[in-house]
Amino acid sequence: MSRPLIATAAAVVLLAPLVAMAESQTPLKPPAPPNPLTMTGCVSPKPDASGRYTFERTDGLSKYQLTGRRLAQFAGQRVELVGGSPTGGLAVRGGLVGPQAGARGVALDPAQESVLRQPGGGASGTGPKYPEFKVAQVKAVPGTCEETP
Repeated sequence: MSRPLIATAAAVVLLAPLVAMAESQTPLKPPAPPNPLTMTGCVSPKPDASGRYTFERTDGLSKYQLTGRRLAQFAGQRVELVGGSPTGGLAVRGGLVGPQAGARGVALDPAQESVLRQPGGGASGTGPKYPEFKVAQVKAVPGTCEETP
């Protein structure tokens, strides 16, 4: 073999571990935080049984259960919220419905089963369940909120 070829092969063998180490030390970029969601609507005038406030968007179609600090000072007011889902994604609940009375296979009365399946039914505590919204920023905006009976 010729000297230039041997020198090139030796350089490749000696430099390959250094290149591999340099590539492995490249810091990984942390995942980009999700874009915050901004919504306008009304905070409930009173907290629910669990001590949390709810939020209804101005479109009247969406309701959320709020988590965050100093929400009580905005109770009953029209606000603009900035934040997002605490899980960072969609949460899906549900699944297959199995026997409700244990291994005996005893069927429930249809009326009792209907009550258990309703939001706020016997098995789910008090009140309906709304998606959770973690509040990062809140500010009062002009406008009024209608009181619900």
